[in-house]
Amino acid sequence: MLVAYFLDTFSGRSAPFMWIITAVLAFGLAVFAERAWVLVLSWRYDRAAVREAVRRGDGTAAAAAAGRGPLGDVLRAGAEAQGAEQAWDAMSAEAARAQAQAERRVQYLAAIGNIATMIGLLGNVVGIIIAFGSLGQATAEARAVHLSEGIATAMAATAYGLLVAIPALAAHAWLDQRARSYLADVEGFAGDLAASLRRSG
Repeated sequence: MLVAYFLDTFSGRSAPFMWIITAVLAFGLAVFAERAWVLVLSWRYDRAAVREAVRRGDGTAAAAAAGRGPLGDVLRAGAEAQGAEQAWDAMSAEAARAQAQAERRVQYLAAIGNIATMIGLLGNVVGIIIAFGSLGQATAEARAVHLSEGIATAMAATAYGLLVAIPALAAHAWLDQRARSYLADVEGFAGDLAASLRRSG
């Protein structure tokens, strides 16, 4: 029944707002799928192997174990540098690029949550304005019907906006945590590799 009610609102007074929220939802799903693929699957690596190679000061082996993500690029930059200080400088420069890669588009999901909520509220306000505006043109018997239908239609936009916004904000929190965890590993392994290179040098 609830699904049928929402489907009906796509052809009612709130239809423009419902379609805009749907477009926002589609964009959010695309962002979430791409970022989840990158942060969870594409950048997977053997943490134990990386830690062991870093402990030995073998940057090449650590980069190979880190895979094709930014962590591997950072460790590879350290392995290709000459000396511990140069390695640290090279890894610091590469780490800045790693941060940009890890955080790319994650903030879009927070914006999507806010935008969906605001569009839903705007649809609510417009629907109520239309509902009350039609009361003066209705007969006494039809006023209650117009008012209830108008408010129900207006509330649908708000509810739909929240149904999109809440998962978007939850997805943002999860992906942001994944990105921060990955960047913490980048920073930690880079520092450990630089320390191992200093000891061996």
